[in-house]
Amino acid sequence: MVLTRTLILSVFAVSAMAGIGADIELAWTYPDGRVEKELRSLPETDGVSVFSLPRAEILARGASSVSLTPDFARAKKGDDGFWVFSSGECGTFRCDNGTAECCRWQLMSVYGMKTPERTFAAIVKGLKYYFTTRVTAKDGEYRMSCVLDGELCQSPYEDFEIEFHRLEGRDATMGGIARTYRNYQLERGAVKPLKERAAANAILKEAMDSPEIRIRQAWKPVPPVILEQTPEVEPPVTPYVTFDRVVEIASALKAAGVKNAELCLVGWNIGGHDGRWPQAFPAEPTLGGDEKLKACVKAVRDMGYLIVPHGNYLDAYRIADSWDEEWLTKTADGGLPKSSGAWGGGMSARICPLRAYERFVSRDMWRMGAYGFKGLGYFDVVSIVPADECHDPRHPLNRAESAKWWGKGAALSKKVFGGFASEGAFDHFAGDLDSALYVSFKDPREENKGLVDRMAPFPQLVYNGVFAMNPFTRTVNFTAQEKYWQLKLIEFGGRPTFYFYSKFKSDGKNWMGDGDLRCATDKELAESVAKIKEGYDAYARLSHLQYEFMENHEQVANGVFRTTWSNGESIIVNYGESPATVDGATVAASGWILLPNARQ
Repeated sequence: MVLTRTLILSVFAVSAMAGIGADIELAWTYPDGRVEKELRSLPETDGVSVFSLPRAEILARGASSVSLTPDFARAKKGDDGFWVFSSGECGTFRCDNGTAECCRWQLMSVYGMKTPERTFAAIVKGLKYYFTTRVTAKDGEYRMSCVLDGELCQSPYEDFEIEFHRLEGRDATMGGIARTYRNYQLERGAVKPLKERAAANAILKEAMDSPEIRIRQAWKPVPPVILEQTPEVEPPVTPYVTFDRVVEIASALKAAGVKNAELCLVGWNIGGHDGRWPQAFPAEPTLGGDEKLKACVKAVRDMGYLIVPHGNYLDAYRIADSWDEEWLTKTADGGLPKSSGAWGGGMSARICPLRAYERFVSRDMWRMGAYGFKGLGYFDVVSIVPADECHDPRHPLNRAESAKWWGKGAALSKKVFGGFASEGAFDHFAGDLDSALYVSFKDPREENKGLVDRMAPFPQLVYNGVFAMNPFTRTVNFTAQEKYWQLKLIEFGGRPTFYFYSKFKSDGKNWMGDGDLRCATDKELAESVAKIKEGYDAYARLSHLQYEFMENHEQVANGVFRTTWSNGESIIVNYGESPATVDGATVAASGWILLPNARQ
């Protein structure tokens, strides 16, 4: 390890003259394993410290990674405080040794920490796509760092810039860290409040009053028996819910008293779910074909429900009638990047976002709209993975450019259908996203290990009131899951999502839990509709909170959590086996209550 003493001494001298009380350590790691550390000054003006690294300097270094750690992002075992990643993973200072990283699930360009010295929110403004946040503990000494590695360090597309905001008083909390980032997004116009957007968009308002009901209609075997499919060797598509049966589901919902709902047809397209993308048309013949789909959409709309298509323009399959490797994403060496895996259509490949919009999205959304769909058009995957680069010289994109092309597709969905929904909550979609299928694949009960204490609703603290979210994969079908997941959806302010045939893989790997909805018989349909009605009734009491900002979240007792909203209301959730009393109210064991005007 090389320590640049001359630079450190000069920085200390400048700091002393300017009265600057903070420095930032840069640790450069090189391909040969060398590590060079240096300190640079971190000036503060009105509670904000800004640090930047020019793109030219990063390139000139030739390092494989650089870790940036301000001197106030340090703590000791036993200190009062916490750290939080944008994914919601958070921890206190209770360990001697360990490492925690947030890399692939860097949902937002923010992280934060509270120590005895200060509370800060760090906002990454330059090179914000796919950086890493890292917390390390060594012999009881904690540090929280922002790390640039891989392409961000070896071929940065812009200057790196990060802002550190000092937080005090009521803002020296996890809610304050989230609020700082939310305000940054609002003030620069990156997002708009849901309340404001819904007031000008009746379809969006209707969707926020509605649970989402996804219906998986048809699919080929998953995992696939044939990885490289052609029409001659394509496995048969099995229809499970025809277009006629969709109408019967909607009729049963109406009869049960479900006044508002948004149905999403998954696998309506040729080849069924993930069967031939980016080929979508015609509608799958075994379900009834184009004319039956049009009749289905009209019947559901006539009942007063929203109904939208499920699409996918990130994944591609060789069986598509438009297959051409020219429009696939390429790696720096000209190869194809890692795919999204093997699904109904075989082994998938990734489509370049620019080509996806030009060749497919800009054309296909209008064709889908012609079926009569209205609601939050759902387009899979794109918002649950980082924006990726493409190195094909015919359509090169850096991560920021990729995000812009996906955003054009989201904007078009709003124009055609009335709104846009996708699978996850990566915030390069925050200005266009109306609803996320789920935010996290994690089980919070498995997070109390290593440096991580728990999963907090940090994405919700930032974006509740901007777009709707179902918090976890296993809060899908929440009334059909174990009680823990029912409470977790309510604690995290989720918009309920129900899914007919969420369990469809033959290998038994069901990431949306064991509680499924089915409709092969009238008995199954009645049981499924009863679960939806139960969730609909609970959501009717809470849907107004979609328009409020989530202001704070805290554990108030063992197994008892309080979530506070900008209208002064709070939700108390009790995971314990005994009743709990909070704010003068009693919460039943494994229960929850909504308290009015409980402003903290």
